[in-house]
Amino acid sequence: MRIHHLACSLLATAACTAEVDITTEDTNSTSGASISLNDHLSGCHGQASSAIPADGSYYMTTFGGPGDHQQMSCGGYADGTGWYAASRQRYGCGAKLQVEANGKCVVLSALDYGPDVCVEAAAHKPIIDLSPRASKALYGVSGAGWSDHLAVTVTEVASSTPLGPCATGTDTGGGSGSGSGTGSGGSTGAASCSSSTLDRDVDDGTCVQSSSDALWYQCNNGQWDSIASSAGCASAFAWCSSATLGYSVPPRTCVQSASTSAWYQCNGQAWVRPVDTATQSGALGACSSWNPL
Repeated sequence: MRIHHLACSLLATAACTAEVDITTEDTNSTSGASISLNDHLSGCHGQASSAIPADGSYYMTTFGGPGDHQQMSCGGYADGTGWYAASRQRYGCGAKLQVEANGKCVVLSALDYGPDVCVEAAAHKPIIDLSPRASKALYGVSGAGWSDHLAVTVTEVASSTPLGPCATGTDTGGGSGSGSGTGSGGSTGAASCSSSTLDRDVDDGTCVQSSSDALWYQCNNGQWDSIASSAGCASAFAWCSSATLGYSVPPRTCVQSASTSAWYQCNGQAWVRPVDTATQSGALGACSSWNPL
């Protein structure tokens, strides 16, 4: 899919309408589930560290699940059952992270922003926030806080690496992947696909509403198949409705809200923040278009 912007007017056809129930940039916008959890610590201002420890050493915390089921800044929900992690500000949205501890290993996808630097200050060590499913696999616990001091080692691996349990010490290829759409993806063993709309590789079964023509496509073992709608997709990334602009825009579009003057980026499921105005980038990376007031 190409990254050509297609502006849909108020009289746009149905193909240009995003399948997300978002009416304004400010309504239900989020920085992510992880950043909002601070255990009532002081000095928390919604900012997360982007520094990656040279030895890959972190303490593990958890987020998501019953009572904490929130949308993540890269898309998807922190429901506690997925193979996800925060730290997208360190590694980028969708980066595959091999997390090892206690003689066990899992591969997760970085899908959220956080945790707050106040949590790392309290722990005196970098923190990586994981799903309860991951913590259960590594330490046999479904929840962990910074004061538990559960140590893990994190290594970024190829984007084609399957999510879920892995064998400790297994060579998973290293690096961030070529984005060629080959190799394993997700938990199915099928190949991932490179999405220009999202500017990252996505797992097999993922559906994306293309920024070039507003039509839906699904990743099918390394190839994009045209589909009628996002019904039945494992995960879907659609255009967002912008009240400020008066039309729907594709994922990675950045808009300055007319109601608050704050900046937001469409992540394919909702409007998310923060947006860095200096680099014109947000949760999904570089803004595909920049729309100031």
